Formats: sequence, C-alpha cells, structure tokens
Amino acid sequence: MSQGVGVPRTQVAVTALLVVAGVLILFVPAGDEGRVLVPISEGHGLSAVDAVGAALLAVGGTWLEVLVVRRLPYLALPPRALFGLGLLAGLGVGLLIASVFSGFFWWWAVGATTLGVAVLVLVTLTARRGDPLT
Repeated sequence: MSQGVGVPRTQVAVTALLVVAGVLILFVPAGDEGRVLVPISEGHGLSAVDAVGAALLAVGGTWLEVLVVRRLPYLALPPRALFGLGLLAGLGVGLLIASVFSGFFWWWAVGATTLGVAVLVLVTLTARRGDPLT
C-alpha cells in the first residue's frame, strides 16, 4: 500500500474534514451572514458565507463520493444492502430538496438524517475495507 495522500483512510479523513467544515459554516445564523446574494425561495437565500460553506461541502462531498464509488466493488455488499442504502440516500436527497422549494421546512432534518446514515455506512465501510486502487 502506498504512503501519503493515496491511503484511503487519509483521503476519507480529509474529505470528512471538508464536509464538517462546510456544514459548520452553513450553521452560521442568518443574522450573521450578511445580505442575501441569490434568493432561492421564501425564507431561503444564498449569502457569501453560505457560498463558502456550500463550496467546501460540494468539494468534500464529491471527493468522498468518488472514493466510495471507486471502492464499491471491494466492499462486496449484497444487492439488497446496496438497494437499501441507495433508497435511503435518495429519500434523504428528495426530502432536502422538497424542504427548500416547498412548505416542508422542517423536513430537511429528516432528509439530512436519512442521507447521513447512508453516507456514514458507506464511508465507514470504505475506510475499513476499501482496498487501495492501483
């Protein structure tokens, strides 16, 4: 196994830090963010602080997704487990999107939780059992 950034656990740790930093920045109260640059819907808008948090979250999340997908064959999960995790993640993303563009304001918490569970399972398995790619 190679040393340095090529080690799956190191990459997972870096991506996790980017995701956590992005989420923490997105938790900044609306009163401290400044003016809304891009209005999305009633009660939702993108400020400069949100843009930084979203950028960190997007980079870390995409990198993490690439790591999981590239190592998915090595995890040897049964088809039902993959289907269940995909269904859980899809439900989570759907609820997150619905909470932004509709009156389901507090459904974001349910969506974030279901998506988080699916991602946490896959990331944990990737860091534990993911064979290095050559």
